Amino acid sequence: MEEKNQAPAGTKTEAAEAKAGPVGLDIGTSRIVVADGPDGERRRSQLNAFVPVPVSEMAENMLRQRGMVYERNCKNLYVYGNDSDFFASFLDTDARRPMSEGLINPKEENSQHMIQRIIQMMVPRARKNEVLCFSVPGKGDGVNGNLVYHEAVLKQFLQSLGYNAKSINEGQAVVFSELQDENFTGIGLSFGGGMCNVSVSFMSMPMITFSVPKGGDYIDRNVAEVMGESNTTKVRLFKEEKLDLSRPAKDEMTGALHIFYEDLMRTLIDRLRAEFSRSGQLPKVDRPMPVVLAGGTARPAGFLQKFESLLRAEGEFPVQISEVRMAADPLTATARGCYIAALSETR
Repeated sequence: MEEKNQAPAGTKTEAAEAKAGPVGLDIGTSRIVVADGPDGERRRSQLNAFVPVPVSEMAENMLRQRGMVYERNCKNLYVYGNDSDFFASFLDTDARRPMSEGLINPKEENSQHMIQRIIQMMVPRARKNEVLCFSVPGKGDGVNGNLVYHEAVLKQFLQSLGYNAKSINEGQAVVFSELQDENFTGIGLSFGGGMCNVSVSFMSMPMITFSVPKGGDYIDRNVAEVMGESNTTKVRLFKEEKLDLSRPAKDEMTGALHIFYEDLMRTLIDRLRAEFSRSGQLPKVDRPMPVVLAGGTARPAGFLQKFESLLRAEGEFPVQISEVRMAADPLTATARGCYIAALSETR
């Protein structure tokens, strides 16, 4: 994409405020989240999305007046990050995604460039070869070769910003963020937009890691299809603003969301059982293991209760479960876990 013009407002603000030190970066299908600063407590996020708008003087003036982040090429203005939601709704269309099912989207010609633009908006150039840990999915059906490429491309770009870039499994990042008091022993589950990631950890060592190719996008896409709705953004906004999985469905949209949420949960639980059965070399844990849920797809009310009831309903689990709990901040837990990993590499 040939860059000719760019609105600097949002780009400079977030990156300029960042301080030198370790950085945690969650590069998700739906959102990119950064954690840095003292104890990783400074966190911010941007939608991993963009919307092309045909070039016109009127459109560009409006973008400037609103202080929106965009760039211009010969044919389009590309609005990206959080501002893409406004234009997707305004144009009654879906924002385009640089990533699909947890990995760089091969069907989107601007995918790598747009991911880089969004990251640069949030992360400044390194000053002293600081450690930056970034999230990558676990291995899973149909993703392994693409995962190698995805990880290498992101690492190369982050190194070009001057960082000592290291990848970390997304589920393990949840363990680092939420299970410090349990000596990093337990099961971390990240329910993302493109996929779900799992890590079974013992004393900070990942013993089982994998991904399931279903996430929030899978739910949105299938609900839109069965509802005859062409715009998945409408489904996503309805889900984020109104869905309560603890209450019976009172309309068709909610009913469809219940069905596909349960399908996602059952798929992950079945796969987790299978992985435990397949793995014969797990260390013996002398106490029940906690399960921690994170990720934007886990945010609807009632998600925790629904997942726990399904987890415990299928008979005895291969390991004893002490509790199932939600991350303190589901949306930023992975980024904070990446920060903790980066901090440990710095010391």
